[in-house]
Amino acid sequence: MVTPGTVQQLTAENISRADLPLAIYREVAAHLQQVTGITVSLEPQRSPEFRYQLSQIGAMVVQYPENFPAGDRRKLEQILAFYAEKYGDWQREALK
Repeated sequence: MVTPGTVQQLTAENISRADLPLAIYREVAAHLQQVTGITVSLEPQRSPEFRYQLSQIGAMVVQYPENFPAGDRRKLEQILAFYAEKYGDWQREALK
């Protein structure tokens, strides 16, 4: 529990698939945000070259508390695994 005046440390990671459509990113983000403590932002694609095969999204930035409960962490991983099974493995990069 966070008491007023304390700063909660967050863990953040970029999660992406170069070929995933925008609608699917939005769906995944909506599902992840149903888990208490998770926030998600979608970063735009920064490639200077336009290609129809690339996603409009460069990455999802997923943030959650450092002391994220194990059950909630399991939910996060289950949601990502569900979409990985349908669309392929995620590329994941921890942010500092």
